[in-house]
Amino acid sequence: MIEKKELIVRKNRDISTNTEKMYFTNKSFSQVVDYTNYYEILEVRDNTIFYESFHGKNMTCNPYAIFKTLIKDPRFSDFHHVWALNNLNDCPKEYLNLPNVEFVRVNSEEYLQYLASCKYLINNTSFPPYFIKKEGQIYVNTWHGTPLKTLGKDMEGSLGQHKNLMRNFLHTDYLVSPNKFTIDKIIDSHDLRGIYNGQIIESGYPRIDLVKEDNNVLANKLNIKTDKKVILYAPTWRGEVGNVSGEINKIIRDMRKLKSVLGKEYVILLKVHTLMQKYIKQNKLDFDVVPDKIDSNELFSDVDILVTDYSSIFFDFLATKKPVIFYAYDREEYERDRGFYLNLDDMPGAICSTIESVIKEIKNASNYQDVFNEKLDKCINEFLYLEDGASTQRVIDTVFFENKQHTYSVKNDKKTIVMYCGGFLNNGVTTSAVNLMNNIDYERYNVIVADKSEFDEESSKNFMKLNNHVKKLYRVGSMNVSLNELESQNQLFAYAAEQFYKKGPMNYLEEDIITMYKREFKRMFGTVDIDIAIDFSGYVKFWSILFAANDISKKAIFQHNDMMEEYDKIVDNEYKHKENLSVIFPLYNKYDHVIAVSKHTRNKNKAGLSHLVVNSDQKMVYVHNSINYQYVLNAIASVEKVQVNNKEYYIEKNGDINQILDGNAIKVPDTSKFNFVTMGRMSPEKDQIKLIKAFAEFHKEYKDTELYIIGTGELEEEIRSTIKSFGLNDQIHLVGQLDNPFPLIQDCDCFVLSSNHEGQPMVLLECLILNKPIVATDIPGNRSVLENGYGELVENSIEGLVQGLKKMREVKPTFKKFDYVEYNKSAMEMFYSYIQV
Repeated sequence: MIEKKELIVRKNRDISTNTEKMYFTNKSFSQVVDYTNYYEILEVRDNTIFYESFHGKNMTCNPYAIFKTLIKDPRFSDFHHVWALNNLNDCPKEYLNLPNVEFVRVNSEEYLQYLASCKYLINNTSFPPYFIKKEGQIYVNTWHGTPLKTLGKDMEGSLGQHKNLMRNFLHTDYLVSPNKFTIDKIIDSHDLRGIYNGQIIESGYPRIDLVKEDNNVLANKLNIKTDKKVILYAPTWRGEVGNVSGEINKIIRDMRKLKSVLGKEYVILLKVHTLMQKYIKQNKLDFDVVPDKIDSNELFSDVDILVTDYSSIFFDFLATKKPVIFYAYDREEYERDRGFYLNLDDMPGAICSTIESVIKEIKNASNYQDVFNEKLDKCINEFLYLEDGASTQRVIDTVFFENKQHTYSVKNDKKTIVMYCGGFLNNGVTTSAVNLMNNIDYERYNVIVADKSEFDEESSKNFMKLNNHVKKLYRVGSMNVSLNELESQNQLFAYAAEQFYKKGPMNYLEEDIITMYKREFKRMFGTVDIDIAIDFSGYVKFWSILFAANDISKKAIFQHNDMMEEYDKIVDNEYKHKENLSVIFPLYNKYDHVIAVSKHTRNKNKAGLSHLVVNSDQKMVYVHNSINYQYVLNAIASVEKVQVNNKEYYIEKNGDINQILDGNAIKVPDTSKFNFVTMGRMSPEKDQIKLIKAFAEFHKEYKDTELYIIGTGELEEEIRSTIKSFGLNDQIHLVGQLDNPFPLIQDCDCFVLSSNHEGQPMVLLECLILNKPIVATDIPGNRSVLENGYGELVENSIEGLVQGLKKMREVKPTFKKFDYVEYNKSAMEMFYSYIQV
C-alpha cells in the first residue's frame, strides 16, 4: 500500500489554510480527495479481484459464490482476492489466514486504494458515489435476486432513490442475468436500455449453484445438530432505522407461536435484518437467528420449509422444489407502498395472512408438490431455466476468459443527447424543456436529462412531466477533486467577475479544472457514449463547465432571456445571476452553438456579448421554443365547471367536489366583467407591480374590469402589499401557481404580459394556441412572438400598458390566427439543424 493522506496533502501545492483544514476535519471530504488521488496515481493491479456484497454487510450472495469457485480453481492460483466488509470481525475463519485473501474495512484507506486499482470489481449492489471505473478495470454487477417487488424508478417514494445504483450500472462492463425477466426489469427501471455500453451475461445466478451443494451449514456454522426438520422464517425488512421495536414485536410473537406449536417437530430458524438481530441479542431472546455472515443459499440444502413474504430469496429456494409458504399479513398495504411486478397468487406456495394459517400450511407441507406442482414448474421454467449448476462457470468464462457465447447488448445505434434543464422550477425554461422532450424524435435519439438528486414538491412535480421516453439521471454525491484542483476552481469563481470585464474573447479553463470536470463527467455518466450535450438552462455554472470541459461531438448552450439584463438583475438587494453568469459567458467559446430562443433575443445578446465570443456571427444563433399544443388543448377539455352556493368553480372532470368546499378550487371569472389575466413567476423581470399600477389607473375609468394573476415567487409579498395600497383586493385576484392554468386563461377576455425582458415567452405561445387576445410590452422577446399581427405591443411603461388595456376594452381588436402546427414543425427543424453530429 502507498503512503497515506499526509503525503497526498504535501503533493498538492498552494493549498489555502481553509481547504487544508477542511481536508483534515471533514471525513467525507478527505475520503473523496484520497480516493481521487489514488484513482489518478495508482496503476491497475492485474490478477487482483475486489469483492463487495450488500455494501460490505457480509460475505455472501453472487460475489461469494464466484469467489468460492475461483479460490479453488488452479488457474487462479496467482490471483489476490480482496473482500470489503463493514466489520472485520465477520471474516470467515476458513479464509482468514489464506495468503491470497485479504479483508479491508469499507471506506478505509486500504479500501479506497484497492477500489481505485484492482483490475476486477465484483459487486451485488453498488459502490459509493465517489467510485469511478478507471481505464483497465473490469466491473461486474451481479445484482441480488429476481424481483417480485419493484425496482428503480418503478418504486413508490422519493424521486431518484435509485440514483447511485443507476450510476453504478452505467460503469459496469457486465450485468449478470439470472433470467430475462430480471434483467429486463433492471435495465428498464434504471433507464439503461439503448445507452448501456456493457454486456449482459445470460448465465443464471452463481449463488443458486450453492443451493445445489450439500453444505451442512446447520451443523458446521450454526452448531445445530438435530434430526428434526428445519423451517426458515425470512421476513422482509419493513422497519425504520430508528424504530425497530414496532416491527420486531410482531416477529417475536409469531416466532413464539411457531416454537410453542411446532418446536418439538421442527428447528425454526429466523433470518432478519441486522438491526433486528441486534435487538434480539440485546434482549436475550431464545431464537435460532441466522447471522448475516451465513449465506442463505448455502443454508437452503438444510432447510425443509421456507416461510417468507416478499423476499426474492424464495426464487432461489424454488430450485430445491421444497415447500414455500408466503406469510403476507400486510400484502395490500405493502403492495400499495412498494409495488409488485408479479402477482403473488401466481407463485407456488400458500398465501397466509395469520400465523395460525402459516402453522396449518406447515402441517400440510407434505402435500406441497401435489397442490403447487403446476405453478412450481411454471416458475422454474420462467425464472430458473438457466440454473443447471454451471452459472458461476459461465460468469467466470465470460469475465476472465472473454468467452462472449452467453452475452448480448442492449445498446442501440441512436445518437445520445444529454441535457441539463435548470432544476425544474415553475418558470418558462421548465415549460420549454418539457415541451421539447415531448417533441423530440425518439426513433432518432436517446435523451438523458441529468439534474440534481434532491427535489422539492415544486420541482418534483415538474420533473415528472417529462416524456416517458426520457432517461432521468440524478446526480448523486459530490465532485471527486484533488486539493489543488479545488483551489484552481475557487480562484476561477473568485476572479470570474473581474475576468468578465476584460475586453476580447476568453478561453480560460485551466488544465486541472478541465481534468476535474472530465473526471466528474465520467463519474456521473460512466461509459455512456454521449454524442450531444445541451446546457438548456444556461444559468448554472457547474453544468455549463461540465459540458464545456468535455470532448463531445456537439455542444450547445441556450439563452432563454436577455442575458445582460439577467446579469444585472437584483432580487432582495442582491445580484441574482451575476456570480454564475460571470463564469458562464466566457464558456460560450467552448460550445459549438449559443442558442437564443428568438431572433430578437439573439440580436440583443449578440450586441452585449459578442466581444467575448469568437466567431459570434456563426456561433450565436436562435431556435424557437417548441410547444405542446395538444397538451394545452387537452388541458381545457379536462376541466368542468361546478356551481356551489351560486358561484362557479373549476374542477377536474370527475374530480372531488370537496376541493371546492376546502377552498382548493379556482373560481370562474364573472362574465359580467371584462377580465384580464397574466401568468409568470413573481420576479423583477416579469414586473407584475408595473401591471398592477397600470390596472389601478385604468380601473378608475373602467369599473367593470378585473385582473387575475397566476404564479408565485420572491416578490409575492410586495405584490400583495401593492394591491392592498390601491384598495383593489376585490378586483385583482392572486390565484397562485396552477397545475392547469389554461381554463382560467381561456375564460378571461385578454392576456397581459408586462415583462421588462424575455427570451421568447412560452405563455404567449400558449395563449396563441387558445386564440386569446394579448397585450404585451414591446421588448425583444415579446416582439418575436407577437409581431406581424398576432397581438398588441405597447410601450414598456405604466402608461403604455394603460393604453393597451383601454384599447382591448373599448375596441376589442382581432388578431392574426396562429398556425401552431406549422410553427412547431419549424421550431423542431431549427433545433435539429444545430444538433446534427
